[in-house]
Amino acid sequence: MYLSLNWLKDFVDIPRSVTAEGLGLKLTTHTVEIDDVILEAKKYDHIVVGKIKEVKSHPNADKLQLALVDTGSGEEEIVCGATNIEVKQKVPVALVGAKLPNGVEITAAEIRGVKSKGMLCAEDELGLGSDHLGILILDKSARVGQNFGEYLGLKDVIYEVDNKSITHRPDLWSHYGMAREVAAFLNTKTTKLFRNLGQADIAVDSEDVEIKLRVENQDLCPRYMAVVMDSIKIEESPEWLRERLIAVGERPINNIVDISNYVMLELGQPLHAFDARLLKAEFSTDNKVKIGVRQAKRGETITTLDGEKRDLDENMLLITDQAKPVAIAGVMGGENSEINNETTAIVLESANFEFVSIRKTSATLGLRTEASKRFEKALDPNLCEQALKRTIELINKVCPSAKIVSRVADEKKFKLNQGPIELDLNWLNGFIGQEIKKEKIVNTLVSLGFGVTNKKNKLLVSVPTWRATKDVSIKEDLAEEIARIYGYDNLEFKMPLVKMKAPEINKERQFEREVKNVLVGQGAMEVKNYSFVGEEQLKKLGVEYNKHIRLVNPITKDAGLLRQSLATNLLLNVKTNQARFESFEIFEIGNVFLEVEGNYHKNKSDGDALPMQVKRLGILVAGEDETNIFGRVKGIVGLLANYFHLPIKYEVMETGPAWAKGGHNARVIIAGAALGTVSRASRECKRKNNIKKAVAIVELDLDKLYRAVNAQGDYSHEEFARFPALTRDLAFVVSEKVLYNDIRDEISGFNELIKKVELFDVYQGEKLGPGKKNLAFHVVYRSERTLTGDEVDKVQAELIERLRDKFDAQIRDF
Repeated sequence: MYLSLNWLKDFVDIPRSVTAEGLGLKLTTHTVEIDDVILEAKKYDHIVVGKIKEVKSHPNADKLQLALVDTGSGEEEIVCGATNIEVKQKVPVALVGAKLPNGVEITAAEIRGVKSKGMLCAEDELGLGSDHLGILILDKSARVGQNFGEYLGLKDVIYEVDNKSITHRPDLWSHYGMAREVAAFLNTKTTKLFRNLGQADIAVDSEDVEIKLRVENQDLCPRYMAVVMDSIKIEESPEWLRERLIAVGERPINNIVDISNYVMLELGQPLHAFDARLLKAEFSTDNKVKIGVRQAKRGETITTLDGEKRDLDENMLLITDQAKPVAIAGVMGGENSEINNETTAIVLESANFEFVSIRKTSATLGLRTEASKRFEKALDPNLCEQALKRTIELINKVCPSAKIVSRVADEKKFKLNQGPIELDLNWLNGFIGQEIKKEKIVNTLVSLGFGVTNKKNKLLVSVPTWRATKDVSIKEDLAEEIARIYGYDNLEFKMPLVKMKAPEINKERQFEREVKNVLVGQGAMEVKNYSFVGEEQLKKLGVEYNKHIRLVNPITKDAGLLRQSLATNLLLNVKTNQARFESFEIFEIGNVFLEVEGNYHKNKSDGDALPMQVKRLGILVAGEDETNIFGRVKGIVGLLANYFHLPIKYEVMETGPAWAKGGHNARVIIAGAALGTVSRASRECKRKNNIKKAVAIVELDLDKLYRAVNAQGDYSHEEFARFPALTRDLAFVVSEKVLYNDIRDEISGFNELIKKVELFDVYQGEKLGPGKKNLAFHVVYRSERTLTGDEVDKVQAELIERLRDKFDAQIRDF
């Protein structure tokens, strides 16, 4: 949004000591963010008054001419398509490097074989109107070479406001609203634009026309005012009006449209003027104007003032002549009721619309206008009346023949929350962090339009109507008002005295992160899958889908069930990634949902129990080698258990998950508790799911693992053994059906001198014979004294005998 300094001065006394740049800085520190301070004449940089010295035909184009123009600093040949240029005329010349108000940048260009160094400008190209029929011809007295801004006498200063900084302040989308703010922080007074006048103060010349107004939904249109004016003469606006609009980037159109735009920029209330005789033609027969405010009907359309045909939906609010749409409420008028040069009677609309409705309509249509920008901020409904009177006042000034020929129609139903808000001064000073005198607080609030009543050490503050539309409603809002007008720069910079308390440590979350770090350190990658699975997906895995919880509103038809295992989607990850990697390890931490009652209920006190949710850890290894894939995933789990100093072993399972039927399956025992399973995907499963890799998956109950880690308590360190250990290697052949865990447990518990048992080699081959395997162990012996070799050899011999008896183990000596 653009603000004119001269316009602001109409309403507020600005001391001479405050420069234009200084005012911009104060606006930024107290009220809104000013992006730029622009001297109005600067927008016409590199645009000068030129004098045409010669005009001749273009050698290669019948509709173009060549003009030799004196620019004051030299003569330039410029290609021009206008037909109204003549020798000795004074014209605006945009030189190379100029940037026109419409954004066009002027460069040297070759046009049909002739080089053109500049452009002769029409009225619309300079932002001075809508005329594009020819070049703008200047007064003969214009000085050649003079800056065009100086020629126009532009002496205003324009402030470019960052719209984001006023999105919560509907009262600041106007010059009068900004003037109120300037008066407050400069401690000066505003000039009242009008008294608080009612409808009775609008002088009606006659009541020849009756307005039939019907508002169907007053929640969407809290107030609608309209009046008919006759004897209107459409013509160009006076110079003062055009200059004001041009200064803030608004293009003049005609006197009536310009006045409605002027009042919007002055007061912040958008208005609209309809051609009264185009509202269903009843105006010319029975002197009735019918206006309806309703929501659009399905399939309804309207052609707006920009010439675009727009499809409407039932959520959009329309203005109608009770037969057809004539405007999209709060956004843009319709072409079928547009003011034109033949207009002699108008209907002036000043209305208030529900802000969410306008925002949605504007976004749906992709049509954002100056009117919609203001309505979507929640305007004060009282502003309708003030803006209507101001508009009538200006029309009478610009078009003295105009007459009001109807009563003012006014349908309204609104209530604003104006408080009062109780403001405790002790709380306020504590909130701001600095004591501000009561007198200063009261003066600040009053200067901003608030009503203040004293109540001991508290104030009862009533909110002005222009701040009561979802802006100021709580004491914190008042604190902000006081602090910003007082000046944030005037507040002392000191740290608040508050008690510091360390945040509560979520040990379970820390544990989860620790698990992730361990797995990532082993080269595994974390994946995040949806908690949903599909029937077809489960069928291909051989999983019984009827026992899964079904979703009422699935995101897709292939994700209609809650998962009961992480493995289902991890296998899908293999299918989608197997072409990119030769082998990979992935893991996921997530909840599974079981069809049994859980510990939580829909309501805190009672209600249906929610399904049981269990947090699990799934680890998958995929690769080319089928023989060692099972061992690889066991290795990763073993490293995880060792990291947390937990003992781990495996128990063979006769059956496993459906997708691992006939494959390797084992139960994972950590710290003496069964925490999950490890399985290798079967060939049948891989064939049905188009999986080309060998796959093994371990799935653990993460909550149980967390409890096992916690059960250990804090780690303690043992001192180094005072006596040396003796190590013996033991290799023997057993049946491949004998489990490693069973042999290890037997060795570990055989004698108190055996302190550690470590498997270092497993071998199967032709030399051993069918159904045999070789296991090789390091066995570590230690005592509270120095052991002799003979003692250890004796125990080792007894151990071998025990293993031979129990497992038919044969010492390997070949």
